[in-house]
Amino acid sequence: MKHVRALVSGVAVLFLAMGAQAQDQKPADQAPPAMPGDGAPQRGPGGPGMGGGMMGGRPLSAEKAKAAWELEAKGVAHRLGLTADQTKSLTAAYLAARESQQSATEKIRQEAMQKAQENGGGFESMREMMKQVEETTTAERAKFKQAISGSLSSEQADKAVASLGTFSRQWDRIVDVFGGFKLEGDKQQQGLNAIEDYSVAMAAAQAKAQAAIPQGPPNRQAPAEGGAPGAAGTEARDAMRNASQEGRKKLTEALQPMLSKEQMTKIEETIGGGRMGEGGGRGGRRNGGS
Repeated sequence: MKHVRALVSGVAVLFLAMGAQAQDQKPADQAPPAMPGDGAPQRGPGGPGMGGGMMGGRPLSAEKAKAAWELEAKGVAHRLGLTADQTKSLTAAYLAARESQQSATEKIRQEAMQKAQENGGGFESMREMMKQVEETTTAERAKFKQAISGSLSSEQADKAVASLGTFSRQWDRIVDVFGGFKLEGDKQQQGLNAIEDYSVAMAAAQAKAQAAIPQGPPNRQAPAEGGAPGAAGTEARDAMRNASQEGRKKLTEALQPMLSKEQMTKIEETIGGGRMGEGGGRGGRRNGGS
């Protein structure tokens, strides 16, 4: 029982750090049993609703995921001033990269969870899984950059990989909701830019939190009862909470002028919980929107 408790605690913190990058492509009603961060908004290390927001919630269906990826790629392409042919190449390469990375990391995650259930596991087991996911994601990111280097300049490729190469599942879910608003003209692109900036900032914060997790053996930094592994886990949790609050505030300020109250509520619910920053959120003043 202690092994199981340690495993759950380790999963909660480590999945907070890595953002649960793997995503099953089955519809929600056919999705595999939920893991920490896979369920509906929950009380995670960042506070109420943090788990559902940072981890991405239930996976999108294959159709919705593809549509979100296409919109992300086209938004980045427009921001970079790419031609129609370059946009087509970038989009195709991105979709292929997401499918490949997702399949590989999901396999790693499922195998790790199966081993933990069969043999018992804990913090070190999760660390090994994290290492495998990180290595796989790094390799997939390099493949993605190579795939777009033939059609984009070096500077354009670097900028595209800096955002699209995060392979952010949270980005997918926000874009899925935002895309459904069908905004016209500059509003659509401005919103996509703001969501991209937010997602990149969250990915950077997650990477920083992951790096802060102690590297020593688990008996030195045993997971605390019901939560983070020692002081390092507490610091990682606090850093993620602060980054989330700042990111949500900036996203709110960018989206409020173009969205209605109902639309902003949908965005808030997708991110997972409460008000999006000081003075914003559900009770804040909205301008225009459909």
